[in-house]
Order: sequence, then structure tokens, then C-alpha cells
Amino acid sequence: MDKGLDSDRDRTYIEPIKWCRYIVTTAYVTVALIILAHVIWYFAAQTILAHSSDVYLWDYIILPAIGLFSLTFLADLFVRSPRFSLVSKEYISLTLFIIFSFYLSLTHNIARVLLASFILPIFASTVFLNVKITRWTFWISSLAVLLVGVKIYFSGKLDSNIIMQIFVVCFMFLCSYLLAKVLILYGRDNLKTLMHFDDKQQNMQEQLKLDPFTGLNNKKTFNDHLLRLMEECRNTQKFISLAIIDIDHFKSVNDLYGHGMGDRVILYLSEMLKKIQNENTQAFRIGGDEFSILFKGCRTEETYRTCEYLRTQMSSFPLRTADDKLVTLSCGIVCVDPENADLEMLKNAADSALYAAKANGRDQVVIYNDLVPPISPRPEQDGRGIGWESIGNR
Repeated sequence: MDKGLDSDRDRTYIEPIKWCRYIVTTAYVTVALIILAHVIWYFAAQTILAHSSDVYLWDYIILPAIGLFSLTFLADLFVRSPRFSLVSKEYISLTLFIIFSFYLSLTHNIARVLLASFILPIFASTVFLNVKITRWTFWISSLAVLLVGVKIYFSGKLDSNIIMQIFVVCFMFLCSYLLAKVLILYGRDNLKTLMHFDDKQQNMQEQLKLDPFTGLNNKKTFNDHLLRLMEECRNTQKFISLAIIDIDHFKSVNDLYGHGMGDRVILYLSEMLKKIQNENTQAFRIGGDEFSILFKGCRTEETYRTCEYLRTQMSSFPLRTADDKLVTLSCGIVCVDPENADLEMLKNAADSALYAAKANGRDQVVIYNDLVPPISPRPEQDGRGIGWESIGNR
């Protein structure tokens, strides 16, 4: 079954509106050439004109110039207007050339030769890669040829020679339509190949952004996203939060149960991280057992609740470490106004909070509060003088 382009994406690739405008622009040039040809003939062959000079001037130059340019101008306005559908613009742009051929065939004694000009809109329709439009152009052109034949018949000039010429023209029409259809199918096959190649390229680009084992965004994507997010939050005056997560005693899990079990732990945490992702929350794997989460527009309280949820869920993993403890995680959080912090400051603060969580016995969420007020009204101080607060399973 003949169809048009398969999707809006297909149509985006060939930019039909651009080709509509090209066809209309070509119509302006065609009208100018038609009028120019009549003007040249007017001055070069005044002695053999079939009509008087005044009649020829008005009937073949002035009135056609006004009519054809006006018609093209109206089609141009139609094509440029956002109120009409793209398909209707395709039909209108092609109809212009059918009208030009019809006009020339009706008004000149060499109508039999000019009938071949109806082939032009058939081939022009192939730029839209739509067999339906080409078929419509073929039938409208055929109807126009039939009307020209009727005109010749009633003028009393129809003879066997003219009938044969009209038959040949119709045969050329049919061949042109079939060839145009082949060109369309060829073009659509090439378009599908191009789209498939483009899809593969996009998939490869996406794969480069992901950690192949967990399917989370990788470290490079984290750095790129953090840079963009800092700039975006500065412009929108939103807070940005960064959480860094590390699985506790992960080496013990690998040593005691093997790397297969270690992989299961990694995947378990990765699946939890995927579940919390949304428009404002993105998770990343930035190392072997180290992960990070970026929060856009989230304050410390929201960030803490999310990380605390992950901590409690992690402890439900059905496995114990060498010292008979559950598999747990430690997390460091920092929440800042991007106007008052830079990239390295944000990373260092989150790292400091994570280090504090590890130093305090692991299995806890620590909020770095050197840049913003802490959640608790009574923040603690460690021996290194860095302001941070420990919250969780102490």
C-alpha cells in the first residue's frame, strides 16, 4: 500500500516546507521566462504575428503577466502562512505548474508540443517522497491534457495526427509517473538508511554517557552535567545539592563472597538510584563502589530524606560482611547556592562530608554545613575543624 512519509520525523528530514518554497520561487522564475519569451517574440516577429500587435501585447504579455504573477504571489502567501497544513501547501505549490502548462497549451497553436510540459510537475512532486501526491499530480495533469484535447476537438483541428500526438503524450505521462514512483521509493529507502545510521550514531553517543555495567550515567557525564547544572542554577537562582555515596566494606564483600556477589550489591544500589531519578534528580556511577546524585532546586532537608531512604534500603540487602555486619552505605551531602560556591568547592565539601561519615562509623548520612545552615540547631565539630553534622544510624 502506498503511503506518505511514515512519521513527523521523516518529514523533518526532508523539510517539505523548504521544498514548497523552492517550487514557488521556481514558479516566479518560470512566469518571468514565459513573459520574457513573449516579449522577445513580440519584437522579433511582429510581421508574422497571428494577432495584431495591440492584441498580442495585452493577451500574451500584460494580462498573463498580471494573472500568473498574482496567482504565484497568492500561492506564496499560502505556503508561508502558518494557518494551513503542510500537505495542502505541497498540493498548492505543484498546482501552480499544472496551471502554467494548461495556460500555455490552451493559448498557443503549438499546444501539442506544450502538452509535454505537464510532465514537469509530476517529476517536481518527487521531492516530497510521497506517492499519493505524485499520483494526484499525474491525474490532474491527465485531466488537463484531456481538456486541451476537447478544446482542439471543438476548434475543428482534431485529426489522426493530433490524436496520435496526444496518445504519445499520455504514454509519456504514464511512464513519467511510474519513473517518479521509482524515484520516490528509492529516495525513501535512502532516507530510512540515513535515519537508521543517525539512530546508531545517537545510540553510540548515549552509550558513551552511560556506565556499561549499571546503566547509570558515568563519571564524564557527571562532570558535564554538574557544570551545566551550576550555570543553570545560577541563572534561575536555585539551590543545588550534591550527594556522594560509598558502599561500606565493599572490599570485604568481594573477598568473602567473590566479585559476583559484589556485582550484585552494585546492581542493587544502582536499581534504587534509578528509581529516585526524575527531572530534578540525576544519579551517576563515578567509581567502582562510589556513586553521586545531583539535585536541582532541592534544599538540604529534601536531599537528606532521599539519601536516608537509600541508606535504610541498602541495609535490607540479604548479605552480611566478614565482621557479621549488614551491607551498608555512607553518604556525604552538600547543598549550596551556586552564587556563593564554585565547582571544586562543591565537590570538596561533599567529599569532606563522606569522609566524616566513614570516620564516624559508617552507615550514616552526613551533611556538610560550612556553606549553608545545617538541619540540626546543634551542629557538631570534629577534630579537624570542618563544620559537618552526622545524621543516621550512629
